[in-house]
Amino acid sequence: MSDENKNNSETLKQNSANVLITEIEKLSLEDNSQDGKTEPTKTKVSSKKKKSGKMPKDQITPQYIEKMRKEREEKKRLKREALIAQGIDPDNDNKSPGYIKRELVTIPCKDRSENNKRSVVTLKIMTYNLLAQALIRRTLFPNNGDILKWGKRSKVLIQELKDYDCDIMCLQEVDFTQYKTFWRPEFEKLGFITKFNRGTDKNHGVAIFFRRTLFSLIDTCHIDFDKEKSGDIEPRTITKNVGLILGLALKSDPSKVLIIGTAHLFWHPFGTYERTRQTYIVLSKSQEFEKRIRVLHPNVNKVWKFFGGDFNSQPYDSPYLSITSKPVKYDNRCKRVISCSTSFQYSTRREGGSGEEEEGGNVEKFGENQPKDPVPESFEATKEQELLVERIEKLHNSQPLRAISLYSVAYKHIDPKNAGIDNDRNEPFFSNWANAWRGLLDYIFVICDWDLKSDKRGNEKIETFEEVTDVVINKLLKLPHPDEMGLGQPRENEYPSDHLCLISDISLME
Repeated sequence: MSDENKNNSETLKQNSANVLITEIEKLSLEDNSQDGKTEPTKTKVSSKKKKSGKMPKDQITPQYIEKMRKEREEKKRLKREALIAQGIDPDNDNKSPGYIKRELVTIPCKDRSENNKRSVVTLKIMTYNLLAQALIRRTLFPNNGDILKWGKRSKVLIQELKDYDCDIMCLQEVDFTQYKTFWRPEFEKLGFITKFNRGTDKNHGVAIFFRRTLFSLIDTCHIDFDKEKSGDIEPRTITKNVGLILGLALKSDPSKVLIIGTAHLFWHPFGTYERTRQTYIVLSKSQEFEKRIRVLHPNVNKVWKFFGGDFNSQPYDSPYLSITSKPVKYDNRCKRVISCSTSFQYSTRREGGSGEEEEGGNVEKFGENQPKDPVPESFEATKEQELLVERIEKLHNSQPLRAISLYSVAYKHIDPKNAGIDNDRNEPFFSNWANAWRGLLDYIFVICDWDLKSDKRGNEKIETFEEVTDVVINKLLKLPHPDEMGLGQPRENEYPSDHLCLISDISLME
């Protein structure tokens, strides 16, 4: 054989080997990549693999390739069976992004035909913490996979919101960039008007979407919790938390107005005292806003006030109890937690300071006298700390308003096994299911008057609630039970946020 023919033969062999190597590498990448990282194949062919992970050329045979192909087909088969088990059609090329859709359950209640009031409108209100993309860290979500990527998660989130088809959506942790480029344009196409607010320097905020065909926007209120007055009680630190309240007139009758607000309260584990101050502001700003609407729009003769959001508080802590249990009295666990929170020292870094004068340059991290547990077994408060707690308790009890949680009123009627598991307010067990923490943080409240005298510390009966608020709760979105949950959310084909949305189907009466 001539030298030229020998060279051509060697070239063909080299090309064939390269093709085989490339095909094996593709198989390995397809079968073993997870979360952007590629792991070596589990199939052992030879102990003579190169350090790079590539098979030696003399080990690549048609038999080996066939074996790899069979393994890939087996994985596809198992994946297909898993999808079918979840109720997902694996052959539907146009299938929607996967998530667990929950049921809106009708409240089995007395015959409401006995009520002489008429229904003005029936609508659905949602509150939902979307999990800001800017806040996602792999240390917080270590094994959640590709669902953390915005390109994948956004498809599931918007499909979920479309499917539940609410008329008003109160949203928290909405990235400002995604709001401008994704949420606003997408929901404007769906017939919604969207409003947004965020704190100074924050790249995420809160938003309210409402259906254009149902409502006209007549007024807007932006809340900056750090700047709002709360009697003579000053903020304990800079939180950059904000709220948003809209005045929505019914297009079918502009004399009827629904006030809807949302907020995301202070997140800090030792922030109970500040959150309790913030819930006072939630009620006071809602009342102030209603007064303004009635002055500027004298034709308005009926107003309903709602507030939905992430309150970062549970039903047995002072931020929740201070607005729902009037007159509030802090005791036992509630008092220990709020008292302990007054002992925490915040860094001046939160207020733009350097922190140079603090222990280790940041007293929050390095302060030796900082409390260790936000829910201590016992806590001995100083006189100063006791006075702080007494003052905020008195502040709330001087406010002629109260809030009633829709889920507290009616959830026990649709899911008694998951109502009041860890609380005596008949609230569901959780709305947040993350890797490190699980519990109820999200609520939809109706805000109504309180005469400063009557005892409103007990749970509201559904008939009394309807009479007092002129709101009928028709349905509530069911929440899963703890034993139905696995690892922390979000997860592919489960839930696209670490929070679960709450929805109430209601009728406004007069």
